[in-house]
Amino acid sequence: MTDINLPKHIVDRIEARWCARQERREIVDRRLEQLRAHRNNIRRYRRLLSTKLSDLERQFIERRLSEESSAMGAVAADMPPLLHERPSLSVGRCEGASP
Repeated sequence: MTDINLPKHIVDRIEARWCARQERREIVDRRLEQLRAHRNNIRRYRRLLSTKLSDLERQFIERRLSEESSAMGAVAADMPPLLHERPSLSVGRCEGASP
């Protein structure tokens, strides 16, 4: 394969976009890992609630279940969109045109 010589400003833009995508992937991966951990904790607490527990143990687990659910909701709300939304294209119409 032959080398492609591009102007430096083009190469810099390509590298900047690539780095931004890598950083975004790392953020999404971290958030997904956090969501999985919260999900696993919620499952474990629900499983524990189906066992025989003292009132104190049940209260503790119910509180932890509530905390995990809230934490999971916060992580999910802070999750960046996985797909970029693209503007819809209307064929044959301009923004300023009247019908």
